[in-house]
Amino acid sequence: MCYLNKSLSKSINSIVLHFEFVKCKNLSNYTKKGKYYLIISYDQLIFYEKDFYQIQFKIFFCDIFQIYQCDSSNYIHITLKGQASINDIGIKGINKNVLIKHLCVGYSTYYMFHLNKNVYMPIIIETYEERCKRTNKFQEIKKPDLSIQPFIGYKKAFCDDYFFFIHKSFQNFTSPSSERTLYIDYRGIEICVRINDQKTMIDLDQAPDSSFYQLARSYLNHLTSSEKSHHVLKKNFYYKKMNLSDDIAKWSGYEIFLKTETHTIVSIIFRRSFIPPLLDKRQDIYITFKISYQSQKDYNVTDKILYDELYMVANSMTPNDTHSIYYVNLIQAQVNSLIYNAEIYHHIETQIKIKPIYFEYIKMFLKYMLVTLKEGDVYISSDIMDFLEDEIKVERDFSYLLNLILNQIPGINLMDTHISEKKKINRILHRLSDYIIYCLDTGFISHKYNITDFINGALKISQERREDANYILNFFLHLRETDYGKDYEKECLKMLEIEKDGDMKINKLLNSRKYTVNDFFLFYLHQSGYINKYYKYKNDNDYKKIVSYILKYGVDLKIKKSICKNLLIFSNDYKNKYNPLVNSIVTFLYQNSDRQNFCLFILSTLINITNNNEEIKHQLIKLNISKVANFFILSKDYELVHKIILLYINLSKEEYMCDDMINNGLFINFLDILFDLYSINLKIKKEICINILCIIGQVLNFKKYGIFLLNNYIGLIEVAIYIYQTTDFVSFNKIKIIYFFKQIAQYNYIIKSQICNYIIPLVIKEIYLFSNKDFIYSVLNLLNTICDYKINCLSLTHMQIFDFIGFIKSLSVLDLYKKAIAIEQKIQKNLDVVS
Repeated sequence: MCYLNKSLSKSINSIVLHFEFVKCKNLSNYTKKGKYYLIISYDQLIFYEKDFYQIQFKIFFCDIFQIYQCDSSNYIHITLKGQASINDIGIKGINKNVLIKHLCVGYSTYYMFHLNKNVYMPIIIETYEERCKRTNKFQEIKKPDLSIQPFIGYKKAFCDDYFFFIHKSFQNFTSPSSERTLYIDYRGIEICVRINDQKTMIDLDQAPDSSFYQLARSYLNHLTSSEKSHHVLKKNFYYKKMNLSDDIAKWSGYEIFLKTETHTIVSIIFRRSFIPPLLDKRQDIYITFKISYQSQKDYNVTDKILYDELYMVANSMTPNDTHSIYYVNLIQAQVNSLIYNAEIYHHIETQIKIKPIYFEYIKMFLKYMLVTLKEGDVYISSDIMDFLEDEIKVERDFSYLLNLILNQIPGINLMDTHISEKKKINRILHRLSDYIIYCLDTGFISHKYNITDFINGALKISQERREDANYILNFFLHLRETDYGKDYEKECLKMLEIEKDGDMKINKLLNSRKYTVNDFFLFYLHQSGYINKYYKYKNDNDYKKIVSYILKYGVDLKIKKSICKNLLIFSNDYKNKYNPLVNSIVTFLYQNSDRQNFCLFILSTLINITNNNEEIKHQLIKLNISKVANFFILSKDYELVHKIILLYINLSKEEYMCDDMINNGLFINFLDILFDLYSINLKIKKEICINILCIIGQVLNFKKYGIFLLNNYIGLIEVAIYIYQTTDFVSFNKIKIIYFFKQIAQYNYIIKSQICNYIIPLVIKEIYLFSNKDFIYSVLNLLNTICDYKINCLSLTHMQIFDFIGFIKSLSVLDLYKKAIAIEQKIQKNLDVVS
């Protein structure tokens, strides 16, 4: 509705506070006055006819004497002062509470602006009987209350523009300044209901919370961020069971059930999409129940009882609007202007059957496209042609066809040569290109003939009709300046050719940030082999450049997600071919650092391609990967933190890498995380600690950092010993901790003694139990280091070290046998010296 409000604000030369369709009644004789569009600005109420042709009447805030709100009637009575030009009026909107709220805001703002003081709207809340006495109109309520009432023992509670059913034992403890509603009952159950503001769906893809699954994961992180340990018992999509007001909006749900050290928490998150009246808004709702274990025990509140209470609140969550009303003519106007995205088009076309009024001309475009391919010797099924109907005319001139469509769009004047009209036409052409691609991808004709079929047809078309197909391809690709005063590039495809300097012109244009391209269509051109056939790049890296352009400059997040998945899938087998993409991958990571899904894909890809690839490691260091890594570390999102730490296991093997990591403060952050999390017995946090110890072990290869660590981080070895002793051998890779002990043992005989006394006995026991050859080899390296301190050799004899070495020799593994012999000789030699 933001686009509509902007247009209306320009029309009335004032900011539009509220807009809706209302019924009006003349209170002087109680006759119907009519139905109007009501606009509330900051100084008056304006009533328009349905066609917006002219204003029927106005009410200025200074003329309002009193407003009456009835508990049973949806009509708001507005009585006016003597100087008003119209009679007292009754107004009935979609939601009387919302209407009164905006009237109050407008009224107070008007008097604050003109009188510089707070004046509140004079509102009287009356019963239906009181209204009858005041107006001398004694009549029964015509319509009975058909709304569903709460079950016995429950009551109706309100939060913002919604109501829900809740047990009568719950009391409202909401503070006036709080953004959430809080209910608590005698059993200690806390109910927190938070309803976010409505947001537009038109730019939903560009919003950080565009993915509902990502929203649910973020809320789960929020619930557990302050907990030392937790166990998630259930997380799954949830389907709402009740619709108490015939709501036409779409509800998506996600439920979470977890236990912390002290509490049981159950939560359901809803996203209400396609909200009436314009079906272009969405809203997020969070319902969370929390109870302590002590209260559960004292009042015998089982998890099932808690879930039953949650389901009652969640399933009964209902908008206050008693009827779902949508403005067909306004939705039609916005569909005609093509301002929506594919998701909204799909919902509107399937649910309320509204298409652009010039849709027959869209069919004409699709038929022109198919006929062009058919005449170019491409097979087109007769079933597809029949689907577009024989009555649809075939227009042969592409430019004339576009003008024909533009001529049908309301508000477009092709004869007007003014720059503002030209901008409007170019903007509509851009949207028209996107809309026709939507029709091919998921819309009108997609089940018969889709975008891939069209590109495959363009690959097979004869040379004589290739130019006609190129008109369509250029239109779909729609490379253009962001300044709509200029036309789109009619030769977009030629921009994909390699120039003499080895670069593509499209890259230079996009790099200027003054041009945009349809990255969705560019991706399909790349994937279908069109670019490969007609441009035949000599270097394989040139094909990768197309993918890098989409990641770097594109706006279609679904395509980017698909690319990220493919990058991850092939990153193990083709890591050496990723060099041309690294710059774009890191840029994409910077630009989408608030989108967890994308970041996890990209970081996982970087982990794979940096394994034994020195060139890519060097590139990442040059691209300041440590800056974005610091951002993720400070976000406290432990899934991302874990990925960053795994990446830095690969990026801490050389001195210049360690210099970069330490100089940018990343290493200090790793140590802080280690000391914060080491005592928490959760799988992901335990793995984070183990991998940090591995990074520290690699940093200890360089003496200057080893001395710094030992001088400034007292207790590091004790933390590592605690982690090792509390870590399960089967579930975790303890080789990394052994590696850390081996590295740090080189610096201090006291540390060697600590490792010998507190780690080696447990290690020997684990080897007897599990006999993991890689683990044994790491332990033998550790033993070789601590045996340098002769006193340790005495301690080892008390641990039956020679029996242990005999066990290793009995495994008949050559490398282990040689290592065991060397250690046995070393211990024996040191024992001889000591004795």
